[in-house]
Amino acid sequence: MKLLLIFTNLFIFIAQGYSKEELNLYSARQEVLMRPLIKLFEDKFKIRVNIVSAKANQLINRIVQEGEYTNADILLTTDVGRLHIAKEKNIFQKIDNAILTNLVPSNYRDKDNYWFGVSLRARLLVYNKNSINESDLNGYIDLANDKWKNKVLVRSSSNVYNQSLISAMIMNYGEDAVKNFLKVFISNFARKPSGGDRDQIRAVAAGEGDLALVNSYYFLKMKSQDNEKKLDHVIEYFPKDNFMKTHINISGAGIIKNSKNKENAIKFLEFLVSNEAQKIYAEVNFEYPIRKNIELNIFMKKYNNFIKDDINLSDLAKLNKKSMMLMDIAGWQ
Repeated sequence: MKLLLIFTNLFIFIAQGYSKEELNLYSARQEVLMRPLIKLFEDKFKIRVNIVSAKANQLINRIVQEGEYTNADILLTTDVGRLHIAKEKNIFQKIDNAILTNLVPSNYRDKDNYWFGVSLRARLLVYNKNSINESDLNGYIDLANDKWKNKVLVRSSSNVYNQSLISAMIMNYGEDAVKNFLKVFISNFARKPSGGDRDQIRAVAAGEGDLALVNSYYFLKMKSQDNEKKLDHVIEYFPKDNFMKTHINISGAGIIKNSKNKENAIKFLEFLVSNEAQKIYAEVNFEYPIRKNIELNIFMKKYNNFIKDDINLSDLAKLNKKSMMLMDIAGWQ
């Protein structure tokens, strides 16, 4: 009976095409978004990827609580702010790897190599072209202009994407300028902040406001699927002025310090920045490659002609708490 069980298990592994090698991925990204990448990795390296999906903070706290007994090998999440929190909680290990440091630009990875960016997204404006002329748009700080009174749509200040944008503004415009900006900016809201980025885009389309701050991949995905042309009048604008260009953030990952499958985890990170994986990020998930040499399809090329802000995200992440404080003082709920 025992011999039969052994042969049965062996047959299962052969049938699936995997060895007993595995990798445990704690992902704050939806599994459906990661599945094309994971399948390609599994097929190529014969390493099974087990996924635990949850909110970033839940996963970070779980890894802290599990300590040396954790099964986690990699934490994958969005926004540099969350990666910085994970580093502060001492759950990552330093990875000195030539492939990663050569392929991931220095401003998109931790200065001490505890986490690495794997894809980019822009914090852009979408606007109703029937009520706003592109010539009236400018940089982020211009959103405090009186001309935008009751016209701006944005999600809550508790959202980490907005917190990182304010951190980037502090680095570019200075803290005093951002304090003054926030005081006026909140008076330009078309409604009380609510919902996610997709909700802001739908609200612009419905005329509840004239422009909104959103992440690029939400808008690009909705635009690509807009068969009924409901978003024809909703246009993107990449903010820029003399002090700050379009704010860029990342999705990124770090290897857990108590990882039981460190070599497989390194292989997975190397894979995520490879040519084939970077192309999938762009063409399936509507994100921008972390690397400049990736050839994009026609749709993504159309939305990639803008100047990216080049501040170091490792420095930006350290301003998260200050940004939250300034937003709270200003009354951004």
